[in-house]
Amino acid sequence: MIQAKKAIGFFVSFAFLVFGFFYFSSKGIEPFSDFALLEWQSKLAIQGIFHLPYNHAFEDPNYSFFPLPNLFFQQTKGFAHSTFPNLYPILISPILKLFGISGVTIIHTFLFTIGIFLFHQIQKNVISTLLLLYGSTIPIYIFLFHETIFIFFLEISALYLFHKCQNIFAGMISALILWIRPEMSFVLIILPICFENKTQTMRFYLSMAFCFSLLALGNLFLVDSLLPLRIAKNSDMSLRSENVFYLAKIWMEQVPIFILFCFYFLKSLYLKEIKISNFLIIIVTMVMVFLAPNSGGHNTPRYLFGLVPLYVLLLNKEEKNPNPFISYRWIFLITLISIYTICNLHFQMKELKKISKFQSNTLSEIRKIKDSVIIFSNPDFAFVSLPLLEEKKDLLLLRKDFNSVDLANLLTKKNIKTFTFLELPPSPVVLPNNFRLPNCSQDCSFQRGEIHPLPNALLPITQTSYKRN
Repeated sequence: MIQAKKAIGFFVSFAFLVFGFFYFSSKGIEPFSDFALLEWQSKLAIQGIFHLPYNHAFEDPNYSFFPLPNLFFQQTKGFAHSTFPNLYPILISPILKLFGISGVTIIHTFLFTIGIFLFHQIQKNVISTLLLLYGSTIPIYIFLFHETIFIFFLEISALYLFHKCQNIFAGMISALILWIRPEMSFVLIILPICFENKTQTMRFYLSMAFCFSLLALGNLFLVDSLLPLRIAKNSDMSLRSENVFYLAKIWMEQVPIFILFCFYFLKSLYLKEIKISNFLIIIVTMVMVFLAPNSGGHNTPRYLFGLVPLYVLLLNKEEKNPNPFISYRWIFLITLISIYTICNLHFQMKELKKISKFQSNTLSEIRKIKDSVIIFSNPDFAFVSLPLLEEKKDLLLLRKDFNSVDLANLLTKKNIKTFTFLELPPSPVVLPNNFRLPNCSQDCSFQRGEIHPLPNALLPITQTSYKRN
């Protein structure tokens, strides 16, 4: 047996050393995909702008060539609004302005630490606390420009408040979580099963429903939608077997606490000591895997991360008093889990660096293009190039069903003389060698010029120049 205080002191200190190493190794990782979008929203929030600006809103009122995939924005009241709520960008924007990306990482570390501390106050069980600390790859988001750590902190706060019988406040926070991350609905509905005292459960649900209704009414006033834009733009619930298998695979690979929970669940079945709460969370996990619209992105199962604290709470739900000692068996198991998770995080960091290198090289080469107007056929290029919007570059995205006449009209109205077309063969869309401009009296066509590979890009991206003549 080992004293619990010594064990938690060692493992927490070790975690900070590891996070310090990852902090320095993560420097230089450029935001990509929705990381880039959240960073753009935060920079706009610094300027007091809470929509996504578009230079061609007048010429292109339907936002047919807006430089983001349709899934990531909703056009309302003549503006494009991100499907990611502005709360996180607004809160993080002062830190970004004053301290840059390093400041964001430090804030994430602080929120994650406070979350772990609050969780420890629920059961005061060292084993549970260490399992939450090392039981998943959630900490990778400490070093990324994303809202996952913020949501983790809010979820732990809701659990802590529910434990303290502050059910109204727990419901309020849960409504906020649900608004930002609708996929957390399954987690929040079953949250009370983690606690013995359920006398005020109905108050929790009513508080959550009431606050969610207020948010819905506010959203209706602002963007003409009762539902969060993430639901409105991502309502496809069709079953995709390849997505289910991939999500289940990375969930088991990156969340060892789930494997441990399954082991204890199977043990309870064998001993015929089945707990309804354990069975219910297994069912909820399966439902979330099957209903997830995609894998969550970034090679992490982030749609399911909200389940992790619930697994940990249920594993030690029966233990009423904190044990001042930890058995060698648990020390050995926690050591194995921590080593496995750290190796997993290290591997993910290396993958992120590869993606960042691709983005940095690609962005650097696109920045050298002389034309101010750059047209993409691949939405991933648009995410890579979002920083160029601050440098007065004009980005347009061609969708598969784009109308060439609408594109010609936009180019005509803006009196654009040249542009560069970037594509990754085989391109989903094709621009003709020569396309004419309607209602034009002079220089009425764009002629395709030279085609070159984009230098130093890690993918076979081609750049084609078009000139009006």
